[in-house]
Amino acid sequence: MNTFRITLLMVIFLIIFSGLSVLVAFYQLVRGPEIAAKAVAMRSQQIELKEYDRGTIWDRNHQPLTGIHTASALYCFPRQYFAQAQPSGKNTAIGDSMINRLVQRLAVLIPELNQEQAAKEIKNSIRSGEACVRLVTDLSSSQVARLQTQAIPGVVVAPVQKRYSVDGFLAHVIGTVEQSKASRGLSGIERVYDKVLSNSPSSLELVSVKDARGETINGLMYKIRQRQDQSKGSVVLTIDKRVQIEVEKVMDQRVKKGAVVVMDVKTRQVLAMASRPTFNPYQVSQVISTNQESALMNRALTSYHPGSLFKILVAAAALDKGVVDFSTAFHCSGAYRFNEQLEISCWKEEGHGDLTFEQALAFSCNPAFIEIARLVGRQALEEYTGKLHITDENLVGYGPYYAGSYVHIYPGPAGLGNAALGQQGVQLTPLQLTTLLATIADDGQWIPPSLVLHYIDEQGHKHYPDLPAPEQVLSADTARKLQHMLVLTLEEGTGRSASLPEISMAGKTGTSQTGQVNEQQEEILNTWFGGYLPASNPRWAMVVMVEEGISGAESAAPVFKDLAKSLLQLYSIAG
Repeated sequence: MNTFRITLLMVIFLIIFSGLSVLVAFYQLVRGPEIAAKAVAMRSQQIELKEYDRGTIWDRNHQPLTGIHTASALYCFPRQYFAQAQPSGKNTAIGDSMINRLVQRLAVLIPELNQEQAAKEIKNSIRSGEACVRLVTDLSSSQVARLQTQAIPGVVVAPVQKRYSVDGFLAHVIGTVEQSKASRGLSGIERVYDKVLSNSPSSLELVSVKDARGETINGLMYKIRQRQDQSKGSVVLTIDKRVQIEVEKVMDQRVKKGAVVVMDVKTRQVLAMASRPTFNPYQVSQVISTNQESALMNRALTSYHPGSLFKILVAAAALDKGVVDFSTAFHCSGAYRFNEQLEISCWKEEGHGDLTFEQALAFSCNPAFIEIARLVGRQALEEYTGKLHITDENLVGYGPYYAGSYVHIYPGPAGLGNAALGQQGVQLTPLQLTTLLATIADDGQWIPPSLVLHYIDEQGHKHYPDLPAPEQVLSADTARKLQHMLVLTLEEGTGRSASLPEISMAGKTGTSQTGQVNEQQEEILNTWFGGYLPASNPRWAMVVMVEEGISGAESAAPVFKDLAKSLLQLYSIAG
C-alpha cells in the first residue's frame, strides 16, 4: 500500500514538474520576445523624432523624397525634469508657476523660444500623460552648445527628421501638411494619399530607459531607435530623383518663371516635374501673403496658350486626313490676310516665301499653318483634339488636376486661324503637351501620363493604380511622318539652338502671346520648346515653358538642350 502511494505521489510530482517545464519553455521560447518587448516598453519612454508622424514618399528607385534632412531640436521630458527638481521625498503637484520657471530657464538659453506656446505644450503633455514634447525644431549650433553645457535634467538636444527641403525641392508635387499634431495633408501627394501616409507604422524614436521608480538610469540615457518597416504606409512615385535634381538645378540657373516636364516615352511615367518659382513648405502662409509670382501654383499643371506647339496637332490632323503631304506648296509673304481689315502676321516679318509643308513646320510659318487649318477644317481639328486626348486632365495615381484646359475654336476664319497658332481658343498644360509629343514618338499610341507607381498600406500590401489599355490614336505612318518633320525642325529649322552634336533629337519651338505688357510697355510672351530623344529610339519626351521669355528658340530651347545633356549623362546613352 505504501509503495502504491509513493508511486502515485511520484507520478503526480512528475506530471506537475513536466507541466511547469512546458509552461516555462512556452514563455521563454514562444512568448519570450513579446514579454521582453513589453518589459522594455514598461521601462522606457519614447518620443517620435520625425517632424510629422507620416509615411515616406519615395522615388521610382526607392530613394526617399521626404525625411532626407535633419536638424537639431529641443526635447523636454517634463515629469523627469520636475521629479529631479523637487526636494527628495516630496511629490508636489506640477503647477503653472513651476512650468513657467522651466520655460523661463530655457528662454535664457534660447531667446527665440515662444514662451507662451512652450508652456502650453508642456502643460498639455503633463495632462495627457505624454512623456516628451518637442519645443524647438531648428536649433542653431550656438544654441545647441549652450544647452549641452547646462545639462538640464529632462531637457535633451536630439536630431529631428525634417520632412521637406526648405529650398522647395519637388514642393509642388509632394505638397504640404497642416503644421500641427494632426499634420493633415493639404496639397499635392500629401493630400491625395493623406490616409495612407497618416497611417504609417514606421517610426524614428528617442528612447530612454527607466528604473522601477520611473527615473532615467544614468549611463543608459537616450538612444535612437528606428523600426525597419518604413515602406509600410508609404507612396512610391514615378519620379526619378536624379532627373528631378538636374531639372531643378537647370531651372534655378535659367528659368525664373515656368515649368519643365520629363516623361518616359514608353510608359508615360513622369520622371520629373518642376515649377518656378518654388516655395518653402514651412512658410506657406508667408508666401500667400507676400509673394506676387504665384509660387504655390504648379505651372506644369496649369493651362497656357501653347503657341506653335499646337501646330503639331494641326499637322497630325492634316497628314492623317490626307489633305497635305510633305511636298504640298505654300507661300508666305509675311502675313495671312483674311480681308482688307484683318490679317495675322508671321513671326518672320519679310515672310518665308515659297515653302513646302514639311518646311512650314520646321520654320513654324504662321500663314502656312492658317491655310493648313483651313484645309483640315474646324470640325476635323476638334475631332483630333478629342481623338488624341490632348485636353485630358487625369494624371494616373494623382487624379484629375482641373486645369481648365480646352480647345474651343471661335467662329469665323480668324477664329480658326488663331486656334491653328495655339492662341485664342486653345489652353493646354505643359504636361498635356509632353503627352502629345510622347504619343507621336511612340508611333501614335496614346497612354495617359502617370505620377504614382504604387502605394503600400500599413499591412505592407502594394496597391497599383488602374491603367487604361494603350490606344492607337494616330496611324503609325502619320506618326512617323511627324517624327521626320520634328527632326527636321532641330536640324534645319527654328529648333537648331536645342540640337546636340552627339545625338539626334526631335522637337518644336513655340511662342505665345499673353495679351499683357510689362513696365517697359513690351509685350509679355510665354516661350516653349517641346521634343523627345533620341530621335531614332525615343526614350524621353520633354516640354520646357518659360514665362516672360524672348522666343522659344532663345529662351526655352537652350534649357531643353541642357536637360538633354543631363539625361544622356545620367543614363549613359548616345545615338
